[in-house]
Amino acid sequence: MLYEETLYSKWITLLLLPPLVLMPIGLYESLKTGEAVPIMAVSTVLTVTILIEVMAFRVRVYEDRIFLSGFLGLFLRKTVRVDEIEWFAVREGWMSCPAKIHFTLPAKACVYIKRKKGWDVSFSTNRPEEIIEVLRSLGVQRGA
Repeated sequence: MLYEETLYSKWITLLLLPPLVLMPIGLYESLKTGEAVPIMAVSTVLTVTILIEVMAFRVRVYEDRIFLSGFLGLFLRKTVRVDEIEWFAVREGWMSCPAKIHFTLPAKACVYIKRKKGWDVSFSTNRPEEIIEVLRSLGVQRGA
């Protein structure tokens, strides 16, 4: 692995904290009364898993691919092969990349990857200088 970064936002984590606390309490109350236990159990597990998944995301760059995933990597994930990349651009601000597939959380910059085929991909990063170095070392051209 050439590069790895995990992005998370403390504000988003604080916003998602109440459901993470209240869903297990609701499950406990459902168990205590004995009503709708299976429905509450399934909804609690799904909700907590999805919330943990979207609270953060990971960027991993290998020699042959860039792997983007949610925190757990269960639902949100995208792999971009290096040989599919036409060019890349690093832009200031985490919302300045207009790709169709965008992994975003508040950060310093975003990386826009123009693919030869398929939808373009972008993601936020707090270390744009390191991303530039890694992608250049892999032979990817820097574009607009």
